[in-house]
Amino acid sequence: MAASTDRRPSGGSPDELIDITTTSVGRDTLAVTYRSFLDQVSFRGRFRVLVTIDPAYPLRPGELAATRDFLTRLPREHPQVAEVVVEELPRQVGLQGALSILFAHTTSQVGVHLEDDWEFTAPVDLDALIADLYEQDCTQIVFGNAHVARGGTFERPGESQPVPGTRVELVRLTATSWAANYLPLCPHLHRTDRWVPMVARALALTDGLACPDERVRERVVAEAATRRHRVLWTRSVVARDIGRQWLAARGGHRSLTAAHTVRREPEPVTRPLGNPPLRLHRSLAMRARAETVIPGMTQTYQKRPVNFADGDYPVYLERGSGTVVWDVDGNAYVDFVLALGAATLGYDHPAVSNTLRERLGRGVLLSLPAPAEVTAAEELAACVPGVEAVRFLKSGAEACSAAVRLARHRTGRDLVLLAGYHGWHDQLAGPSAGVPAVAAELGRRYELRADADDERFLEAVRRDGRRTAAVLLSTPYHRVLDPEFLRALRDACDQAGCLLVCDEIVTGFRLAPGGLAEAYGVRADLLCLSKGLAAGMPLAAVAGRREVMADFAGLRVSTTFGGELLSLEVMKAALREYRRPGYYERLAALGRRLRDGVNAHARAAGLGDVLVGYDPMPCLRLAADPATHERRAHRFVAELARRGFLLRRDVNFVSTVHTEGQIDQAVAAAAEALPPVREIR
Repeated sequence: MAASTDRRPSGGSPDELIDITTTSVGRDTLAVTYRSFLDQVSFRGRFRVLVTIDPAYPLRPGELAATRDFLTRLPREHPQVAEVVVEELPRQVGLQGALSILFAHTTSQVGVHLEDDWEFTAPVDLDALIADLYEQDCTQIVFGNAHVARGGTFERPGESQPVPGTRVELVRLTATSWAANYLPLCPHLHRTDRWVPMVARALALTDGLACPDERVRERVVAEAATRRHRVLWTRSVVARDIGRQWLAARGGHRSLTAAHTVRREPEPVTRPLGNPPLRLHRSLAMRARAETVIPGMTQTYQKRPVNFADGDYPVYLERGSGTVVWDVDGNAYVDFVLALGAATLGYDHPAVSNTLRERLGRGVLLSLPAPAEVTAAEELAACVPGVEAVRFLKSGAEACSAAVRLARHRTGRDLVLLAGYHGWHDQLAGPSAGVPAVAAELGRRYELRADADDERFLEAVRRDGRRTAAVLLSTPYHRVLDPEFLRALRDACDQAGCLLVCDEIVTGFRLAPGGLAEAYGVRADLLCLSKGLAAGMPLAAVAGRREVMADFAGLRVSTTFGGELLSLEVMKAALREYRRPGYYERLAALGRRLRDGVNAHARAAGLGDVLVGYDPMPCLRLAADPATHERRAHRFVAELARRGFLLRRDVNFVSTVHTEGQIDQAVAAAAEALPPVREIR
């Protein structure tokens, strides 16, 4: 290779001073990074350390102070460190802003960039690498790390090639490697006159919501600058990523923008004195427009005004943040409807929104399967006990229909016994307008309104089980099923040779990851999941043991959008949130707080208990008679809406984003709304 025209002399000198740049959030992993680097590096010169501290993540008490103290003591502890310059920022500026500040401080011809969450595990001969940097005429030499190496980047044939004649064993990536054309921001050595202008230009000219590494790669390609910005890697793995451990230990989520750093405090909801009737002019006008172009006015039956308090309740919501939503007339509410239970993490949760921002630039749907399908299935299987294989779909009804088809294929039987609501498809809806009678006869529906209904359902399974393909169960919401009933149902299915399919569309990731079946310790042959599966993104799944699920490979169960990338990536982010310590315990505790508080006031008003059912999903029951309940519920949810709270007339939901204060405010509002409800007959 021809020598560079601006070759630097080989090796360094004892007087040489080079910059180490680090963008940090103040976490204590920075000390691990610097101590391990300085212990492993061999360099004749000295270092000038440049650090920004960007308040992007919540830290443990004292963690930031410990990091500041470490940086202050660094020159005394390590004589090779000549100076430390720290820019502690008053607000989050993001990676682009932090790098811009560092670039303004940079003065050395050669630089080292260290992120604050790596540990060096092997020697680094920096003098030799600096010589190689110039003699090979490259912009950057990346310190080989376990994070990249474990993906097979340097192991698959043809993706990398050795570089002959170097002091340190180096490799270059070929065009077949996914990492070709990258100027990675992971720990590396660079030529400042090349690396800094390229990165600064790329971050200034590309989409600020995309992944920074990809933004730089995009600009290198756009400027046809690959040959100029040659990148080499050390063949040896000398560092490992410890940032993921840090995030996992704190239950954190990735931060991409200043607006989506960490979970925000809930916005207050205020109401005029006296709680006057809601102003709903824009809602009503929008409804009139919808009724001319959307049959039924909306896409979801349960969102129709008739299911709430028609005329006294908002019709259209415009946006949501945390647990607060705003209608089109500007009224704010604490929401216990939570998108019919799908918004398990509330609205605009950083784990969801940041994932969408990060992944959107990669496309939404591709022409061939994407790795996200595999990794999402693996993560779901790891999260839900008893699940070994997964098929993704888009709605709960699709998942239930697919499970029924699989059961019919495995058993050679057609009859399905249904308990609860499982979607609108012909074989699940029962006798209904537009459903062929022959289809309705193949799915027999049973209601589990009371304990006696449980026994009748068991009798039906025992009687008809040997000609039944599957028993499809979704729990009622107004009563808690007896675990003995679930165990008896499991035994009856085993004796009959039919599949027990647990519809956990609503209960999955709410009662437990695997819903009611997991909470009660009952083995389901198949689980149907949706709603909370991806925290409100459109995704559903059929999941179960590999032996049962394997038959899907030979069935015509297919959907173009099952591999849609954004929902799969959000699902993975949501599962990480659900795994945070105490997640399900907090859900249950908040639900009990709401239920017990409202019921105390209801008993005082002579109504008895009006919130019943499972802890995380209290169900409103204002009378045993359905007609009386409907009239009372209309008045109750209308009164709560006037006071700034949205509830349904039946099942309601809490999320871990709700606060105890919001729960207590809702209880106080219920105390005012309940007395007039008692008079309604």
